[in-house]
Amino acid sequence: MIGAFVEGVRSLGQACHLVILAPVALTIVAARGRWPAVVGAVGGVVLGGWLFVTDRFGPITDVELRVTAVVLVVAVAAVGFPGIFRRDRPSWARGLGNAVQSPLGTAGITAGVGVMVAQWWRPCVGVELGSILTAAPDDPWGELLPTIGFMLGVSIPLIVIGLVYAAWKPGPSTVKTLGWAGSVLTVGLAVSVIAGQHGEIVSRLFEWSR
Repeated sequence: MIGAFVEGVRSLGQACHLVILAPVALTIVAARGRWPAVVGAVGGVVLGGWLFVTDRFGPITDVELRVTAVVLVVAVAAVGFPGIFRRDRPSWARGLGNAVQSPLGTAGITAGVGVMVAQWWRPCVGVELGSILTAAPDDPWGELLPTIGFMLGVSIPLIVIGLVYAAWKPGPSTVKTLGWAGSVLTVGLAVSVIAGQHGEIVSRLFEWSR
């Protein structure tokens, strides 16, 4: 597990992991950098990574890719634009908004985003990850701890975002502005995937990581 964690941290210099990290990091920003969002996002990336290496869903199809991108838009809108649920809305909408903006709701949404976008991953394979990818489909539980270690290493930037928010303690207006920016950028990324640009994005990231 430790070796896999170390390789995960070292592999952050490879841009191919941005396929996961970019949308998840932006979703955390959209959720105002709250710790429930960070915890949910890291947990989702870890779980999504394990589902990916064990080949639970098989290769993601173009249709599935677009569906998850649409769900990403809905999720980031829910956490990033709380005005959707403002007080002059019907009572059911306000109740839904309170649930979404609660710590548990925010963690659940960011965890879901992490699980989904982990299936978009096209990893740059090192020794530890190569071993995990080879063994995990036949021995998923045996490779659980190494996978957790690697995905936690990859998730370090997500934890750093939470620490920056906690140390910086930006004012409400700054948090709101950053949240809107994160929401808009996430939606833009999702729209590019819906438009069929995922393959182009992955190819460019592989080129940059060489």
